[in-house]
Amino acid sequence: MLTEAALICLVLNVEHEAKGESMLGQYAVVHVTRNRAKYNPDKVCEVVFKPYQFSWTIKMPGDTAKDFPKYAHIVKMAWDSPADVTIGATHYHAAYIKPYWAAKMKRTVKIGNHIFYRSK
Repeated sequence: MLTEAALICLVLNVEHEAKGESMLGQYAVVHVTRNRAKYNPDKVCEVVFKPYQFSWTIKMPGDTAKDFPKYAHIVKMAWDSPADVTIGATHYHAAYIKPYWAAKMKRTVKIGNHIFYRSK
């Protein structure tokens, strides 16, 4: 079960990382965060705000979600989903960039404008 803090951190992450993506793409951002936190809601905010993990946290455009109810609903459904749409991914990037770390990982899936990876 998500804590209030975890819900807020996930909503911010989904809104800033995937607001232009489909619902599946938004689920994917939740699943990557969930995978990094090892399904532990108490670790979610730590994962989201770990330096240089999610691009929006570098510039910190704000700490409030503009459409909290919409994203909270998506986050809760994605967190509780037994299926992982990313196939175990812990990393992703926009399809138009090529980060140095991607070559060292196994690509799992492309959803919308993001490519997802897990360790080899």
